[in-house]
Amino acid sequence: MKWMSASIISFLVSLYSLALWTESKFVDEERAYELKTTLSMKHRVAEIVWGGVLILVLALTIKERIDVAVDKTSQVIERCRSGLEKQAKQS
Repeated sequence: MKWMSASIISFLVSLYSLALWTESKFVDEERAYELKTTLSMKHRVAEIVWGGVLILVLALTIKERIDVAVDKTSQVIERCRSGLEKQAKQS
């Protein structure tokens, strides 16, 4: 669900960014320089901000997977240690 939402939002942000970029190409630079610059800046800001959000989601997902792996590894180590301690007491 998380990745489906991220992909839908990413697609919509891409469409928004493409629309801004396309609109900036139709604006006459000599007559409306500020409008052209504003559209171009909004286009870049939308791409950069959404890219940052995607990187954050990816990093948090990787961290979550690493935490799960570390937790499972510590459980296995604990079971091995308690098994070895039982063997040491029996012998």
